[in-house]
Amino acid sequence: MSKEDTGVKKAAELLRQGATMLDIACPKCHMPLFKLKNGDIVCPNHGKVIVVKDEEEEKKITLSISLDVLEEVLFKSMNNVVEKIKADPMDGEALLQIIRYLDAIERIRKIKSISPENK
Repeated sequence: MSKEDTGVKKAAELLRQGATMLDIACPKCHMPLFKLKNGDIVCPNHGKVIVVKDEEEEKKITLSISLDVLEEVLFKSMNNVVEKIKADPMDGEALLQIIRYLDAIERIRKIKSISPENK
């Protein structure tokens, strides 16, 4: 079965499940996008997609995604330092690094809370 056939079958299944076919195509595969009952917009081939109206909205979404990724990286990095502290609770440099991570995470969350899309 070709990719195109698989996409068509997934599209048909989305319609059977009550999704609405939109007049917008996926920029990657050019299949029609579908709006699910919960409001999510999906491509039959790629899954959930984000549809932006203009460049300003794209910038806001890109910033939000970047902040989310940065926050996740900081948490993972902080967990590595936590392991060092478990091995040596008196490691002053590791404790300072944890404080720096927590400060950065707090700043990210503050930026996210004041961003226009959250108002």
